[in-house]
Amino acid sequence: MQRALRLGLAGLLAGTSWPCALAQTPPRSDLPGRTANPLPCVKRQGLLCLPHGTVPVARAIPLFEPEDEPQPTEDLAQAIDMAYRSSPTIEMQRYKLRADDEDFALALSELRPYSALQIASVFSKTVDGRLSQASGFLPTDTTTSKTLSASASVNQPLYTGGKAAADRAAALAEIRAGRAQLRGTEGDVLLQVITTYANIRLDAEILRLRAANLKQLDFTLDEVKARQIAGELTRTDIGLADQQRQYAQALYNVAQQQWQQDRAIYAALIGHEPGQLAPMPQLAHLPETLDDVLALSDSLNPELAAAIANEQQARAAITAARAQGRPTLMLSGSATLNGQSLPFYLHNQDQVFAGQAMLTIPLTNGGRVGAAVARAEDQEAAAHVGIESARRQVIADIVGAWSQIKATQRNIDVNQLQVAAARTYDQGTFEEYRAGLRSTFDVLYAHGIVRDAQIALATVRHDLYVAQATLLRKIGLLEARAILSHSALYDPDVNLTHAAARSALPFDAAIRAVDALAPPSSRPLSLQPLPADLKAPAMVPAETPQRGRP
Repeated sequence: MQRALRLGLAGLLAGTSWPCALAQTPPRSDLPGRTANPLPCVKRQGLLCLPHGTVPVARAIPLFEPEDEPQPTEDLAQAIDMAYRSSPTIEMQRYKLRADDEDFALALSELRPYSALQIASVFSKTVDGRLSQASGFLPTDTTTSKTLSASASVNQPLYTGGKAAADRAAALAEIRAGRAQLRGTEGDVLLQVITTYANIRLDAEILRLRAANLKQLDFTLDEVKARQIAGELTRTDIGLADQQRQYAQALYNVAQQQWQQDRAIYAALIGHEPGQLAPMPQLAHLPETLDDVLALSDSLNPELAAAIANEQQARAAITAARAQGRPTLMLSGSATLNGQSLPFYLHNQDQVFAGQAMLTIPLTNGGRVGAAVARAEDQEAAAHVGIESARRQVIADIVGAWSQIKATQRNIDVNQLQVAAARTYDQGTFEEYRAGLRSTFDVLYAHGIVRDAQIALATVRHDLYVAQATLLRKIGLLEARAILSHSALYDPDVNLTHAAARSALPFDAAIRAVDALAPPSSRPLSLQPLPADLKAPAMVPAETPQRGRP
């Protein structure tokens, strides 16, 4: 009713200009946009200059303008390089791979000679008792014996039935699987680094946006208070504006807490607190089509590569199991020395030298070999099915990541239009508010629209970057060697070469060639499909009583 009265008076006083009476309420020059000099209050859109109030003069519209970002001190390449060098998760997987390298060294040792030296020095003293002395014709005395025996033996396997060759093949397959798992672990860690980096960037952007929103709400609250003093608004408008300002402060506090949490995650991944993070660069090697993505993943995905290597290892285990029932051939030599130890004279020692070729032909084993073969075949069949399972999971993950990329790319365009429209709506609402056509609630609502649109745009940009990194991880291209330049890389071949060369002999290759002659078959077990019913499958009716576990 008060507003209607003012509008009515304004209509009666059309064409009249009234000076603002500032005798009782001195002008404030401490608020931004205000002036200390009284200006004439011109009647417009139903606003009337009251004799004991202060009508705020026209000020700049409170725009939603976040502050500029500080100068960056750390970028994504540095974060990835530090995680690649110092991540405990990656380092632990590297040592597991080094242990797999030693399995190959163990397989090589099966065809290398092994020797042993046994030395025994025996001291004995015999003292005959009374009965022994009484039974003898001549008196006896204490007998002391000091003997020394030494034996050296050398055994050289020539043929293990193909087991040594199968063990080497299994060890190499295990190493390939371990390297694929290392690549997968590295990709997971780098994806966590990129995601956390992007999260901190998003948190910082949200903090800047919410700080800009607080500044805008402070401006609006000051204007609402000034108009309430002028008699145009009520304490209800001040309460509404102040409530929205406090709500925005609470949202700012929540965003700051999230920012601190993500910084703690970053410190756990990288090893130090994040500085001022630079904008995220464009990721390399992003395919253009889904077909390109699927083609690359078929040869680069670490999970699929590990599944293939596991199947190859299981197939080699079949050969090793069958080799246990085949003949083996070994050469052995020994030298034995036996005689008195003290005094020691070599010409007084008994010396025996022997050499033999031993062919072992298994006859019966109680079914142990057959059980081992059947067990290895079943494990190979499970590993073979695991390849298809891994391939299907890779396809599902890739299609999901690809769909998310396309959806977020479309949403970026939509959100950019939303931000532009929200800015126009906010500016227009505030102008109409000053003209008396909008309420305080309309102004605060328009401020919130701008804030939410800006945060939504920052969020969708963050989601697009994380989705692109996830796609590279599923392809197998999220690796330091693929996305970084001028970075020292871990070479797994160095340790494998060192392990294989340990205790190597010049004739190792010749012995391995002999052992590889006529290897046992490694034919995998053919999978038996489930029998098909002639009737079409159907769900059991709901009213069927329970019959226990199937």
